Amino acid sequence: MTEEARQRRRTWVVGGILMALAASVGFAARFELAPYHAAKDVLWALAVLVLVVGLGRAGSITRRRPFASTIVLLQVAMAAPPLPTFLSGLVPDDPGNLHAQEDAYLAVMIPYQALLFAVTVVAVILIGAVAALPRPWSWAPACVLALSVLSSTATLAIGFGGPSAVLQRVLYEVPGAGMLLLGVIAIVLGIRAGTQPEFAADPVARRVSP
Repeated sequence: MTEEARQRRRTWVVGGILMALAASVGFAARFELAPYHAAKDVLWALAVLVLVVGLGRAGSITRRRPFASTIVLLQVAMAAPPLPTFLSGLVPDDPGNLHAQEDAYLAVMIPYQALLFAVTVVAVILIGAVAALPRPWSWAPACVLALSVLSSTATLAIGFGGPSAVLQRVLYEVPGAGMLLLGVIAIVLGIRAGTQPEFAADPVARRVSP
């Protein structure tokens, strides 16, 4: 096995394990275990950091290209709890005028959510386009994002409670399941790295491989 293959293997396996653990914590840290939910965000950030920086240059899912790497890491920083918590603190506390307080909250959080979504879309597109992972797996993050958006939209559309409660619960779990799937994909690709021709470091090399 070449050194590049070793770098891909250890990066993708370690990053995948961290991502799978993040998803597992998200599923488990509820009710009395809710105080441990913050571990999910820490594990997720570590997973993305490992996968973007790489345990060796060849392991980076962005090939350490400055623009792609910056956008993906920016997405993680924006989605991490400290930023929305800080933005929420900017909303003035006005118990005497709840409508004004709600309007102020929406005025801060809606632009934040819109910007976060835009950065997330760009990030997954860049990961797919860079194709450090063998295709079609490089587009897995984009597919998971699309499914998460569809599930969230469907959850809002069917409403709360009633006969739709079970379906709503299933849809609610789609983002977490998507994160777990990404972790499993990364682990499997890492194990296979160096043993399959589609793992050639250069996209051109992959196209001409028998």
